[in-house]
Amino acid sequence: MNLLGPSEVGEEPERPSRRSHDWRWWAGGIGRTAVATGVLLLLFVVYQLWGTNLQEARSQDELSSAFTSPPAVVTTTTPEPSTTEDPTVSTVPGTAVTTTEAPSTTVPTGKGIARIQIPKIGVDKIVVQGVGREDLKQGPGHYPDTPLPGSVGNVAIAGHRTTYGAPFNRINELAVGDPIDLTNATGTRFRYVVTQQLIVSPSDYSVIASTLDATLTLTSCHPKYSAAQRIVIKATLDPTGGAPAITTPTTRPAPTTTVAGSGPSTSAVGTTSPATTIPAIGGPGPGDDPLSDGWFADSSAWLPTIVWGLGCAGVAIGAWVLARRRRLWPRLGVYVAATVPFLVVLYFFFENVSRLLPPGI
Repeated sequence: MNLLGPSEVGEEPERPSRRSHDWRWWAGGIGRTAVATGVLLLLFVVYQLWGTNLQEARSQDELSSAFTSPPAVVTTTTPEPSTTEDPTVSTVPGTAVTTTEAPSTTVPTGKGIARIQIPKIGVDKIVVQGVGREDLKQGPGHYPDTPLPGSVGNVAIAGHRTTYGAPFNRINELAVGDPIDLTNATGTRFRYVVTQQLIVSPSDYSVIASTLDATLTLTSCHPKYSAAQRIVIKATLDPTGGAPAITTPTTRPAPTTTVAGSGPSTSAVGTTSPATTIPAIGGPGPGDDPLSDGWFADSSAWLPTIVWGLGCAGVAIGAWVLARRRRLWPRLGVYVAATVPFLVVLYFFFENVSRLLPPGI
């Protein structure tokens, strides 16, 4: 029996086998990969909940400045009539006439169309025209195929509930009788009063179909952080709390008069009909609603997502390789220098990953 240690009898200490070394290396690699994945997921959540809010806040500042700017004023001068010897023609000096351009009834997509204010849940946002993914990044979006705010019909507005400012984050707190104010570009304020709250499927387009009276519909995802359903707030215009509804007259064809022996009916000369409001009964359908898109609906986002993802990996691996060469670079300095380019590439990676998510979240 040997009571002496290995060194005392000339024996070499036992070394770990190569198989054991490889196992530890792979276990360490898997662990580092898991930690890196967890950090990326955490950063993506931070980007979604706070980073997108900064983007929306900047867009809202720009929209608010443009929306509150006064309408363009055009000054025209009536030219002085030429002098003539005809005593029946009077000479009138030229006069300056100042006119204000009327707001256009056609608002370009992505431009401010109204200000929405909901005192109960602290909402004060500029509503943009359009409900596409890029439009809703700026704030609540107005369905282009629905009437303008204050008009007869169903004014439909959609908004995010958890990202990009989350304008409708607390929309579930609205109850019957709560006021919602919409102010158009001319400064006219229309007050709507909540009448109903609904939870519907994303494919239920009846909630944004046009109506015969002046109504308002707000839509958002439900529940929070999901696009499984849609929460809907219905409201009716209250003329006692703001301006009355706007009606856009549409002239019907002149009535026809049948003259005996004249054959088919013909239009009587000089006969006109009064302007009659004809509200549209139709409304946006599935093809007009980008919010109906689900997961990975934007197939064009796959390639840039992969490219920017590889870019993130390239920057991270490059920094790791340089950091291991301690004689060439101080390790901490390499990581600090790589932080800025990594965050820039990571931002564009997250931007494209977001395109693969349901736009209604």
